[in-house]
Amino acid sequence: MFLSIVLACTNPNVLSCNIYSNVKDIFPTREECLVDALKVKDDFLDAGVYAKAGCLKLEVMGTNA
Repeated sequence: MFLSIVLACTNPNVLSCNIYSNVKDIFPTREECLVDALKVKDDFLDAGVYAKAGCLKLEVMGTNA
């Protein structure tokens, strides 16, 4: 499972950056996740905001009995 994330910055200063994630849609494949992340990144770029897109792989956490 993959989580779509985008780093968006209003200017080159790192203090202007925010991380956005699509927590409502967890994707079964990296490819599907990237389609979503790249669309959001392109929307930010069209608005004149610096942006990078990516996906985080979510691991299943087990419990020890």
